[in-house]
Amino acid sequence: MRRSRAQGGWGSSVVGARHTLTREVIGTTLWLLGVAILGLAMPTPAAAQQRAGVVECQKCHGNRDFLVGKAGTVRGDSALFVPDTLLHDSKHAGLSCTSCHPAFAGGYPHRDAKVIAVPCQSCHQKEGDDWARSIHAPDAVTNGKAPTCTTCHGTHHILGADDPRSPTYPLNVASLCGGCHANPSIIGTYFGAADQAQARTAVSSYYKTVHGTAMTKAGLVVSATCSDCHSAHLILPPDSAQSTINRANITGTCGKCHAGVVETFNQSSHGQALRTGAKTPTGHAAPVCIDCHSSHQIVPASDPVWFRGVVKECGSCHEKEYDTYFETYHGQVTELGFGLTAKCSDCHTPHNMLPSTDPKSSVYPTNLVKTCGQCHPTANANFVQYQPHGDPRNRQAYPRLFWTWLFMTALLVSVFLFFGLHTLMWLGRITVDRLRGRATHDAEPPVTNEEKEKHP
Repeated sequence: MRRSRAQGGWGSSVVGARHTLTREVIGTTLWLLGVAILGLAMPTPAAAQQRAGVVECQKCHGNRDFLVGKAGTVRGDSALFVPDTLLHDSKHAGLSCTSCHPAFAGGYPHRDAKVIAVPCQSCHQKEGDDWARSIHAPDAVTNGKAPTCTTCHGTHHILGADDPRSPTYPLNVASLCGGCHANPSIIGTYFGAADQAQARTAVSSYYKTVHGTAMTKAGLVVSATCSDCHSAHLILPPDSAQSTINRANITGTCGKCHAGVVETFNQSSHGQALRTGAKTPTGHAAPVCIDCHSSHQIVPASDPVWFRGVVKECGSCHEKEYDTYFETYHGQVTELGFGLTAKCSDCHTPHNMLPSTDPKSSVYPTNLVKTCGQCHPTANANFVQYQPHGDPRNRQAYPRLFWTWLFMTALLVSVFLFFGLHTLMWLGRITVDRLRGRATHDAEPPVTNEEKEKHP
């Protein structure tokens, strides 16, 4: 019986322990479940911050009447007024106020917070770093008056560059940049040097270019605007090796839009010389896009003014060809002001110019009929014997032309000498005869009346 009681007591203890363990497990499970449910119900820190920031700040900054006099000026009061409607479609609508204004993270009151720095680079690090290296970064020259993030992007109603309402939308960029670069006071202060004449008229000139008219008149937002050439944030002067408008980088900048043209240019004599650094015998380096098309006066290639000036553009480097061109029929017609005659780009192509020894060149001997045939449909092998840059004084390059020129020149000089000498001798003879005739006439006695009657 003792054994039976002893066995019954051990069994009761085991059962009790099992019940206790079960209750603890259930309790722990319920507690964890409660914590999980409570955790899901609680807002995340960001959500809590967003809700707290927007909701709390709106109590004051969404009330225009409350803000009257808080900033000391009417303009300052207006800047403090940030209604929620200004933020709801902004790119920053998901941020809290203190994300951009961490100085006020301590809550209200914050009258003593004097620093209102907005650390845009904390989220936009690359753009911030680029701006800090750019010509727009505050320095001694601009005395801290250079544009900042908010100058171009605004403060609270920040929209994407693909939003037509945004100042950085392609149609609005020229106007945005013109806010400073077309402002007479700013131009006079920062672009007064003689070598910055182009910078003084850059924006006004842009509107007249093929890029500007395509953008503003045709509404082609794919056309180039200021930021396409100068970049948006890393804006550097042209003498900087990293600048998008540095001569070494110009083809890459233009090639972002004109990829096909640049690819052709790279295969040309100019492109090859640009890569190798080769120069003409007169010391001219290879041209880049802006040398022929300019940078802020870019007009269509069909523009009569540009078309007539293309010879001068090419002639600025190719002086010898420039001189010989104007001795030809094409050149003389051009000099008279007519555009409908062959110019440099008609024969050598605008971008794929190659030496006449290259079979792919438009002026390679076997390609001349096709090239000349663009204007002269009946051109044949005899027709293309014409030498548009023939220099009769160059015996080695143009021997036939040299001897012909020499013969014709000698013939012309001989004729002029012969007939000139003949004319002088003839004039001398006449002069002598007249002098003799006058002397004879003066020596004869006057005719009397009797002689007149005999010889009426």
